[in-house]
Amino acid sequence: MFSNLAIDVALGLIFIYLLYSLLASIVQELVARLFNARARVLTKALRRLLEDDDRSSDLGIFGRFTFFNWFYELGWSVVYFFAPFQHSPFLKKFYQSPSIRYLGENSASARPAYISPQIFSQAMVHLLRGQPEGHPSETAAIRESLAHNTLKLAPDTLTHLRNLFEDAHHQVPAFRVNMETWFNETMTRASGWYRRQTQVWLLILGLGIAAAFNVDTIAIARILMKDKNVRQQMVQLVANREPSYTALTDTLLRKNVLHRDSSYFRQDTSVNMMFKDTALLGVYAILRQDAGDAKNVLGIRRDCVTDTTGGKKQLHCGFTHPYQKNGWLVLAGWFITALAISLGAPFWFDLLGRVVKFRNLPPQTASSNPGV
Repeated sequence: MFSNLAIDVALGLIFIYLLYSLLASIVQELVARLFNARARVLTKALRRLLEDDDRSSDLGIFGRFTFFNWFYELGWSVVYFFAPFQHSPFLKKFYQSPSIRYLGENSASARPAYISPQIFSQAMVHLLRGQPEGHPSETAAIRESLAHNTLKLAPDTLTHLRNLFEDAHHQVPAFRVNMETWFNETMTRASGWYRRQTQVWLLILGLGIAAAFNVDTIAIARILMKDKNVRQQMVQLVANREPSYTALTDTLLRKNVLHRDSSYFRQDTSVNMMFKDTALLGVYAILRQDAGDAKNVLGIRRDCVTDTTGGKKQLHCGFTHPYQKNGWLVLAGWFITALAISLGAPFWFDLLGRVVKFRNLPPQTASSNPGV
């Protein structure tokens, strides 16, 4: 077994980051499901796809700057939160089509969080075809709809659909395949949008969790470096808990709470709310227990003490550990923890496995294989 100070300190910190990243991921997913965040990002992607939704030109010369664009888009995000089909007549028709309307889980989540490429192309063909009884064929109906823009499509969207129809040589099956490819490309970008949104939420939640649980990276690192007994207890805790975290991580992956890739829009996103899900409640309970065990090992906590100096009893509440006497360093430690949590639990889970594997190697093997 290969063990030294740096490896053991790193192991303790990685375990702490994994533990609180899992907690933050569960809370973030709860918030996302309460606000139907995936469905809202999917609607945003379809708005960009079908409505030429690019309002940066409204800012004039300021639209060239990312700073102004960010605040402008934030303002429109608030508008679209309450009125998702504002200035989007065709998008409203799309969501009202039978192929899409009944995909929502319930009245509170009327818009689906996932649409397959096949359902997208089917809904588009149905809208473009209209009532085909008066036309000799489905192809003729779509051709006439695109030629006369009977659906009042946005100019760029109409041009693109016409090009896709021409590329398909006016064959409806090939036209559907072209639209599915177009849809998949947009969903890849939408996954990136949702991933960035998730990272922002994890950063905010991470800062709140770090403050609430007093997860001070700087103080933890100093304790692990200075106190051999604490370091050994933390390594032992990691060794005992690391195998069970494989099962916990697998559970959260199956529940679509964690993601190892960018596929944030998948078939299995329709699940029960978190407070109805006993498996996730069990994971949360285990994590809270582990968080308590880690705090007990490290000895970092808040407490209230009674000061009788001067003959008067005064109650003082604050940090009890000597490594947390500097308030600015505590804030910095919380912020570092929040940044670590924002990287996501899968990152720390994979890194923990690598470090544990490296630490368990014989000294000769470890020194000759530093990249393990």
